[in-house]
Amino acid sequence: MSRHRLLDTMKINMKLLPIKAHYFLVFAGTAPVLPFLPVYAWQQGISPAGIGLIYTILPCVGLFSKTIFGVLSDWLHIHRAVFLSSILICALGFFSVYFTPALPLKPNPNPGAKVELNCTSELTTLSHCFPKHRCGQNDFINSITTNTTTTCQVTCKLSANTTEEVCPLWNVSCPSHTLNFNTTMNLMETNVGDLCAAFPLHNITIAQAEVLVPTCPAPVSLNCTSLCDNTGLMMYLEAPPTLPPETYEELLSNSQFWVYLGTVVVAWCGLTTSVVMSDTICFQLLGSEASKYGEQRLFGSIGWGLLVVVTGALIDFVSAGHAQKDYTPAFVLCLAILFLDLLAASRLQVTGREKGGGGAGAVARLMFEPRVVLFVICCVVVGISTGILWTFQLILVEDVAYAWDCHFPAMKLLQGLIMGVQCFGGELPFFFLSGWFIRKLGHVHCMSLVIVVFGLRYIIYYAVVNPWFFLPVELLNGFTFGIFYATMTSYASRIAPPGTEATMQGIVGAAFEGIGVATGGLLGGSLYRSVGGSSTFLYVGVFNVGFTFLHILLQALLAKFKPQSTPPEESMISRPWRQQTYGSVSMFQQVPERFMLCGSSSPVVYMPPSDSLRPVVDEGDHGDDEEEEDC
Repeated sequence: MSRHRLLDTMKINMKLLPIKAHYFLVFAGTAPVLPFLPVYAWQQGISPAGIGLIYTILPCVGLFSKTIFGVLSDWLHIHRAVFLSSILICALGFFSVYFTPALPLKPNPNPGAKVELNCTSELTTLSHCFPKHRCGQNDFINSITTNTTTTCQVTCKLSANTTEEVCPLWNVSCPSHTLNFNTTMNLMETNVGDLCAAFPLHNITIAQAEVLVPTCPAPVSLNCTSLCDNTGLMMYLEAPPTLPPETYEELLSNSQFWVYLGTVVVAWCGLTTSVVMSDTICFQLLGSEASKYGEQRLFGSIGWGLLVVVTGALIDFVSAGHAQKDYTPAFVLCLAILFLDLLAASRLQVTGREKGGGGAGAVARLMFEPRVVLFVICCVVVGISTGILWTFQLILVEDVAYAWDCHFPAMKLLQGLIMGVQCFGGELPFFFLSGWFIRKLGHVHCMSLVIVVFGLRYIIYYAVVNPWFFLPVELLNGFTFGIFYATMTSYASRIAPPGTEATMQGIVGAAFEGIGVATGGLLGGSLYRSVGGSSTFLYVGVFNVGFTFLHILLQALLAKFKPQSTPPEESMISRPWRQQTYGSVSMFQQVPERFMLCGSSSPVVYMPPSDSLRPVVDEGDHGDDEEEEDC
């Protein structure tokens, strides 16, 4: 049997193999770096405020890069050049992040720890109390198993009464109502309570004179600051000797921060542009079989899921015995796989697109169509929910896990499994099934399904107490990302005027990521600080459920009162592969207003803004009635 006959028997579409390989490689290439960028930034000395700033800027960058390069590629007909260049820029950008210098730590402007001197007739101690119980707050003290002596410099402010009580008893002078002394403490003798730890003092020395009996006949308490020579103890006392830049002013004054931000922005521009061009080219290759988009895109989920797991294991392996994680394997894998992707992408047959009759004017008119506007708003709503998920989900998992078990032993395992379930249990099968969902439900019902499932998912998050219960919930990621992404891209491809396919993909992608995800990060951060993690997801979940009902109502009103949005001649948005005359009737001839998407049982579906685009079959086909029935 010849090779071609064997391939025909296996039903392998050789035309689509390169796009499958590209999706696999581009997501496999970014998986080693993209999920770890926040923790890598933290290791480089960028504070949470700086990380939040970066992840507010990146979606905005994605908004402009998707839109601008989408328009340029359509206008200049340079889809192939933009596509291949974006992959190269993405690879070099992410690899450059590895060489960015760490931010210098600044000395703690308030190096002393706040302690309380308690002097009694039996013992004098230094005590430190935490405002509330923290998980693992006493791990440092509990880790001390042998006699460990530390020396501290203590400064106490005295009132007039305490000056008269303490200083004469210890036979010392206290100028300016200040008591300064050096002392030694054996950390093995620390008395640990629920919120406070007391350190017995030994060998108190004031002005090179030792206090023989450092006690007080009547109990005395003084507010003091303590500076000790044990770094671990100072961190336990919430007074580390050095701090990363925390304020925006401090961050922006560091050239290292700008270098890191610049490299990430370059990489992000390449990534977002390559995604838009990938989807545009994929729909071009699929032609009239656009419902098979999910079957191509699922290979990206396979690549992402596999490489996230492999990269995490490699990082742990090479970092064994080191104080910090070594991310070298992640960046090397990223560069190598993305260069393989560049080779695979160069095999794609990217043909130049014909010039559309309407161009930018057609796109502008399209964006005033009520159904299109509502679809873009839905993309923003899903983007907000996605932004909160991407930014705060793993933080919520840690909150729930540590509330369940203060020393939860499998945190990284659980977080890795969550990402694995999202990918293999959620995205992978639902990308494969997305075409079926869109054919059966139509775009509008798919979008309603996505938003209501997002709401239910977040409400379940609020109710989770056992952290392992997050795993089955992540199966819903198949709806909230797999079905959504296929719906978003296929609708954009369906309505795009000829020659503006990349432009439309850029617009819906910018609405989702540039507006939605960025807003979700900011809104989620505000809610997280004010109401807490679980309540944040509850409030957003309730909003999503409410918006679903509003969305269904608006679609029903549009179907009843505005069944045809624009005159037929103003809505020339059919796909290039349908630009022909069917029988003796032009494709722009008006047909009944009950047009619906193939397979939909309801007229309330997303469709081209004009209802006049349904083609009439050739005389040699089965006829209007059968075509109408079979779609």
